[in-house]
Amino acid sequence: MNQRRALPIGIQTFEDLRISKDDYLYIDKTQYVYEMTKLSKGYYFLSRPRRFGKSMLCSTLESLFEGKKELFEGLYIYDQWNWEESYPVIRMDMSGVNYKDIESVDKKLQFVLTTNAKQHQIELNKDELLGAQLMNLIEAIAHKYQNKVVIIIDEYDKAIQDTLSKENDLASEALDVLRGFYSAIKASDQHIRFCFMTGITKFTGVGLFSGANNFNDITLSTKFSAICGFTQKELESCFGNYFDAIDMEEVKAWYNGYNYLGDRVYNPFDILLFLNREGDFDNYWWDTGQPHFLTKMFEHGKYETYDLDHLELSSQELKQFTLTNLNLASLLWQTGYLTIKEVIQEPFGGKSFVLSPPNREVQISLNMLFLISLTSVESNRTLKRNEAVRSLFKNDLDGFEASVKAMFSAIPYNNYVQSNLQKYEGFYASVMFSFLAGLGLKCKTEESTSHGRIDMVMESPTHIYVIEFKLNAPKPTEGKQGEAIVQIHEKKYYAPYLNDDRKIVLIGMHFNEEKRNLDHFEVDELGA
Repeated sequence: MNQRRALPIGIQTFEDLRISKDDYLYIDKTQYVYEMTKLSKGYYFLSRPRRFGKSMLCSTLESLFEGKKELFEGLYIYDQWNWEESYPVIRMDMSGVNYKDIESVDKKLQFVLTTNAKQHQIELNKDELLGAQLMNLIEAIAHKYQNKVVIIIDEYDKAIQDTLSKENDLASEALDVLRGFYSAIKASDQHIRFCFMTGITKFTGVGLFSGANNFNDITLSTKFSAICGFTQKELESCFGNYFDAIDMEEVKAWYNGYNYLGDRVYNPFDILLFLNREGDFDNYWWDTGQPHFLTKMFEHGKYETYDLDHLELSSQELKQFTLTNLNLASLLWQTGYLTIKEVIQEPFGGKSFVLSPPNREVQISLNMLFLISLTSVESNRTLKRNEAVRSLFKNDLDGFEASVKAMFSAIPYNNYVQSNLQKYEGFYASVMFSFLAGLGLKCKTEESTSHGRIDMVMESPTHIYVIEFKLNAPKPTEGKQGEAIVQIHEKKYYAPYLNDDRKIVLIGMHFNEEKRNLDHFEVDELGA
């Protein structure tokens, strides 16, 4: 297949994609859809990060149950589905609103109810509670069509996400509103043929994940691991000559790696924009915005960014949590900043999961998110990011030192005053790691050797930099080396890299609590 089909960028619905004369590219996911829908009853929940194709999946299900046979010609499900039957659909898309208060949550729920009632020509009593309106709507639609109803809820948790970063326990109030609303689904079970719900996070206590119609959470089902996103096989077999002359190993490094216990997948948003920009490697997913509640957690918590490359969580911690027990690592996994690196089968039963960033794009994004949260500095110009990269790749360590000093100088004074961050060596180490890893540089921290742990190792194509941090260490006297460089030599932190062909450079960074910046920067090239 050499012909290039049009990339479906900006196409919002399955129907628009399939009826267009532009012959849009569509990766057939209907084998997964059939697996969900083939039984006479089903309740399913799927968590995936933003921009992962959840809405298109919802639209596909809507067209299927409405019996729009012509849209599915040539797809897997075409010959499997009973097209003589169709079902009335209630579609609730909870995105598209910035939920600032409880009134905005109520208004959105009323809007989706009114929209669905109008579509099916049902009268609503708007004086009733929202949950009662939904229950009556389901029953009225089932009675009108003399058939069971299909319910599709997209981004069920958007109101909770938006209010997590607000004060006055607004998220709990939003959760209460949604609990009362969604409880109508449980109460209307006898009228429901199929219910599918998507979200980014799975909050317990919403009223959806327990009871008689317990939703089947397929988030970590191997059978449905590739229901959203593109697999490597799909990239190689469905995209024609789009990837000709493109380094596929670089594509994998930048965008592949999301693991839902099956074939690893690419974020489809990344791939489509990457191809639309003619193979320009960039941070497309990051540019669509970041969850505000994560930034708030970073600001108020004591998190060391370099720990995020090897986090371990139990199965229960990974999949769900409550508002009173928010787990940063679980949130990072569900929002797409971490993925499953390893599955550990516990000897006493159950599983644990080791998490790490899925790819280079997310590694850069995650560390920039941390850096912004730690420092309140967002301007690329202020951080002198490009200068830092150019300096390291030229082994211009004077330029690199200047970039680091400029970055710390840009951190607002209030950041230090409010939490005494300048008193902790870990703060400087975390900022440095996020600064460097956020540039896309290959960094490792706390690397173990036979003599101890290296603070940081950073690699460029031509050099390996072994770095040690110190806080409030005395300045070395003339002709003497500083404590950081002395420790690197004494512990022989460079030993694991002696067989590497690249030059080894030792860097000692002394930070000063009063200056809140570098106080001494020392370089020693091994063998020079």
